[in-house]
Amino acid sequence: MNIKWKILIVFMVFNLINTSAQDYKNAASISFGTYWGASYKRMFNQEDGIMARLQTGQKCTQLSTIRVFHKPAFASSSSKWFVGYGYGAHFAYRNEIKSRNFFRPFAPAYTYNGHYFSPGLDGFISLEYRFLKYPFTLSGDFMPNFEFFGPGYFRLNMTNISFTASFVF
Repeated sequence: MNIKWKILIVFMVFNLINTSAQDYKNAASISFGTYWGASYKRMFNQEDGIMARLQTGQKCTQLSTIRVFHKPAFASSSSKWFVGYGYGAHFAYRNEIKSRNFFRPFAPAYTYNGHYFSPGLDGFISLEYRFLKYPFTLSGDFMPNFEFFGPGYFRLNMTNISFTASFVF
């Protein structure tokens, strides 16, 4: 485990004593799934905020900025579940890109090796569970994105699915 992750975990444990998570302004997160990464979210009020996320995976490193909105998911039965959605932009560096021909879905993917820098547009959808007594949230996130430039000039990525654990303060 990297020293940065150890420091973050120790910081989170020491702050458990005097923090409440019912309403939060900031969230430091670790996510894993198709991409691994860390993010920081700043909420402007109870429903909207902004998130910066650094991810790595699938021979790619990506820095995203997302405008996020939260709404109660099951308002009549629970105050702990929230749906998150949003939009944003990213900048990615890729070592390898695999691309498929949509007109030949069963053909093998083309592999392009090289160094590709790609700006793009992101979408964001999540289902978040907030622990009311503890300063943590858990969420499942889906971040589809559309990239410009690279070997095919335009690329749609629908595989960015992750599970996120957040420390809120």
